[in-house]
Amino acid sequence: MIKTKILIADAHTLTREGLKSLLSKRKNIQVCGEAKDSRELSVKIKKTNPDIVIIDFFIPDHFSIDDIAFIRKKYPQTSVLVISTNQNKRDVLKVLDYGVNSYLLKECDEEEVINAVYASAKKEKFFCGRVMDAILEKATHHCPNGSVCNHCQAVSLSEREVEIIKLIAESYTTKDIADKLYLSFHTIGTHRKNIFKKLNIRSSSELILYAIKKGIVKPQQH
Repeated sequence: MIKTKILIADAHTLTREGLKSLLSKRKNIQVCGEAKDSRELSVKIKKTNPDIVIIDFFIPDHFSIDDIAFIRKKYPQTSVLVISTNQNKRDVLKVLDYGVNSYLLKECDEEEVINAVYASAKKEKFFCGRVMDAILEKATHHCPNGSVCNHCQAVSLSEREVEIIKLIAESYTTKDIADKLYLSFHTIGTHRKNIFKKLNIRSSSELILYAIKKGIVKPQQH
């Protein structure tokens, strides 16, 4: 049986022990190492070559968002699953831009953690409902009388554009999408620019949130 190797990076002993206990119940998961700070993370990830790093990046003097940038740059094949107390919209968007696979809050339940691990192992996205509640705009917007504002205007997307949005949200690169849809790299690039312009967004992380909010992709992929 091929096991999914996981490195747990968290400053708190109780959190690490809790995750190890939870994950050890699964025969196809192996906790291959632990790290309590950035220095240990850089050593252990090189030594163990994990499939997934579970990390709380929001622990001053131990871990920061720079650790996620380090993992994505040096170990691009390693998936990153964030389990944190931080649900600040700006920070969540920033780590999404770095390409994390999944983001949970520490109050999420056991089932969500396991589902997030399995999704991350398959390079899929998984965001717990509490995170989505924190970062998606829930309020109904209204334009002042006599004015025009972007969020009140209908956005018309073609079937092809919706298809491309879905693939981008599922972490396909422009080249991957071109190959999958039998279109040129230039054509997909043009579609991508048009989509960003239509939706008035500037990054892939914002596009992921849009896709989830509109039901193009699901926030939890099992």
